[in-house]
Amino acid sequence: MSNQNRSWVLGIICVIGAQFLFGTTFAFNKWVMNHNIDPIALGFARASLASVFMAPFFWSARNTTRWTPKDWRRVVFIGLGLNAVAIICEYMGTNFTSASNATLIIATESVFSVFLAVIILKETLHKQTVVGGVIALAGVALVMFRDIMHFEVHGGAGLFGDALVVASVVCWGLFTILSKKLLNHSNPIYTLFFINIFASISLGIVSGTQGTLAPMLEMDAYTWAAVLYLGLICSGGGFLLYFTALKLLPASIVVLTLTLIPVFGVVFSIGLLGEVLTLPQIIGGTSIICGVTYAMWPREAQKVVSEDALIGP
Repeated sequence: MSNQNRSWVLGIICVIGAQFLFGTTFAFNKWVMNHNIDPIALGFARASLASVFMAPFFWSARNTTRWTPKDWRRVVFIGLGLNAVAIICEYMGTNFTSASNATLIIATESVFSVFLAVIILKETLHKQTVVGGVIALAGVALVMFRDIMHFEVHGGAGLFGDALVVASVVCWGLFTILSKKLLNHSNPIYTLFFINIFASISLGIVSGTQGTLAPMLEMDAYTWAAVLYLGLICSGGGFLLYFTALKLLPASIVVLTLTLIPVFGVVFSIGLLGEVLTLPQIIGGTSIICGVTYAMWPREAQKVVSEDALIGP
């Protein structure tokens, strides 16, 4: 086997592994929160553990990047602000809605990133993106159909959770676009390490103020194992595999594999949590996957955004 073929095989293994880990996070997040763990406290634990995992890789890359004061202001804003808000919306939303709904809605993040790139970066909007985006958004409406039909006006309603997950998708899209200028001249691991550090500080302050960190000290061994898996393996290891795949494979191929996340996510939601999909969810999930795939199908005009498509979970 040639070196190029070996690189492709390794890249495919890495990207499938990354999407598998990202996909499992929703079911495990929900499982941990079902054990009376606060969503924001869980976000703090995951961001902190991911920083611990990345520390050795950051140390080896510490001399590869030099930021200007403007770059530091950007990374502080992304970490303390956007990343923290995205995590809060995603985790709190998952707490109120089903893990299946959360993973299917989050799958539209790459499409939102492209639309935001058009608005913020003045990139060209293509018909293929519009058609794929409309199909994906129609799928989101179907996924939310049951919660819409059982509309309740209170914070614990499923529709409220769906809305929070949609808000997190917008935040993750902004996160991707604003990270682009940093990643154009920065080592990805170096950048992601500091973003995680600042996010953990922000989430830690919120959790400490609410007094929700103490219950984590009383978690049983199974819950601790799940939290360690989410922080070290999913957040830390998942991003390492993802960026390795970006080095070995065309970015357009890597982005197309994002459609595997809802597949893995739904399978684990059914297996771990016993969730049952309704017909609208099945049709909506299929529409989301098809719409995202069509919108993100390899095209030179979108490769720049694709290379920096950092994923939320």
